[in-house]
Amino acid sequence: MNTMHSFDKPFATLGEQARLQSCIDTLAQAPEGQDDLWLFGYGSLLWDAPFPHRAAVAARLVGWRRAMCVWTALARGTPEVPGLSLGLMPGGSCQGMAFQIGAADRDEALPMIWRREMWTDVYVPTWIGMEINGIETPALTFVSNKASRQYAGDLRQEYIVEHIALACGERGSCRDYLANTVLKLRDLGMADCYLEKLNDAVSQHR
Repeated sequence: MNTMHSFDKPFATLGEQARLQSCIDTLAQAPEGQDDLWLFGYGSLLWDAPFPHRAAVAARLVGWRRAMCVWTALARGTPEVPGLSLGLMPGGSCQGMAFQIGAADRDEALPMIWRREMWTDVYVPTWIGMEINGIETPALTFVSNKASRQYAGDLRQEYIVEHIALACGERGSCRDYLANTVLKLRDLGMADCYLEKLNDAVSQHR
């Protein structure tokens, strides 16, 4: 067994006021001329998107790749046995879903999204250009925050596998989080080779 990573205490959460201000600041930077807001989802949002949205369509993000690169010590792990969650890192490309949020739904949808994605400082809300049917469309997504204590960066596969296989938190096991994402990507015709290999290795872990 590899030496596993651990933390001495849970990660600090953002207060409601800080979370609200982050949302306000992000919206102030939104591209002009759009009534609807597009959100690019690449992880658990693919199979668990409880916020109101008008549509969900396939999209591609160029210049960013999906990676198990952020620690989770609450939702899918503990400080003693932290799990790993998906984030976006520079380079490559990533297929996912674009969620269309109408103007009438923003006041309900955005606080739900921020409470989920910005519970801590693990992500940076970022405006990016994604492709829908080959057409570039501005969208909001959540990129890994390299300055966060939760940022794990590029880890060896065997190290990632061990943490995913063993970690479990308030929202379930890290193993199920990975498997659900892999299955949903397959269902969408977007099978991710990186995640498929991780999932196979986790399934074989004893």
